[in-house]
Amino acid sequence: MITNKSINIKSDPITWQQNARAKIMAVIRNKDQITYKSLAVTANITGPHKIHRLTLWLEQLMAEDHQSGRPLRAAVVVSKARGGLPAPGFFDKAKELGLDFETTDRRTSYNIYLQKVYASISVL
Repeated sequence: MITNKSINIKSDPITWQQNARAKIMAVIRNKDQITYKSLAVTANITGPHKIHRLTLWLEQLMAEDHQSGRPLRAAVVVSKARGGLPAPGFFDKAKELGLDFETTDRRTSYNIYLQKVYASISVL
């Protein structure tokens, strides 16, 4: 019996990062948010520790954005368990980069920042 085995070229690490980057941009254009899990699935990250690898990459993206003077695109990636907020690692990395979401309450600061991300689509 002959079976049809397709090769998934999207499992290449560079490609999943490209897929994730493209999805994040689409989410920003739509003024929406996406969960870590949904982004991992959409980007087609394969293998173990998908979310951990995704969050490490998101931290790199945050550093790139900050160095380029852009808003942090990773702000649109949120934790389902945290009611529409990113995981604590996002806030830790943001603070490391000089952005403090603790000036008022975290949710309010985050929502204000998220609107800046949406408004900046032309510079991203």
